[in-house]
Amino acid sequence: MAKLKTLLPWQQESLMMFGRPVKVPRQVAFVADKGLCYRYSGKDHWGTGWPEALLAIKAEAEHLAGQAFNCVLLNWYQDGQDYMGWHADDEAVLGPAPVVAMLSLGAPRDFLFRLKQAPKVKHKLLLETDSWLIMEADTQVLWQHSLPVRKNVQEERISLTFRLLL
Repeated sequence: MAKLKTLLPWQQESLMMFGRPVKVPRQVAFVADKGLCYRYSGKDHWGTGWPEALLAIKAEAEHLAGQAFNCVLLNWYQDGQDYMGWHADDEAVLGPAPVVAMLSLGAPRDFLFRLKQAPKVKHKLLLETDSWLIMEADTQVLWQHSLPVRKNVQEERISLTFRLLL
């Protein structure tokens, strides 16, 4: 975790909401094959190649998921006040049913799922440090997920979400 914090170009992005810029409640970094672009929430993220420190983690993600990945989006949550709202990783560039492999480092945090067609149907997982979550193809099609605010969490967390851009 310490290496990732110093190695990568972290950014706190702003998104336009209701006509004004709003800071995203976490920092992000993007790593990908050189020249690859991932656009989400109106922001372009460009790959400049893989640092040596991420290659073994990428290989493990590919082994666990049974497929290749060409990018990783990292989210750095300073504490339980930082969060990710409900969403699905369903951008067209990911294909119709993408697989996402996520590695959690740092503070244990709740990770929630809710069924798109019946939002009251929810599931909660506690993601411990060094744990992997493989979201199979139907996950993004059928479910949304979030990392909610947890005011009692004082430690930081970094998640690495590996994806295959088409």
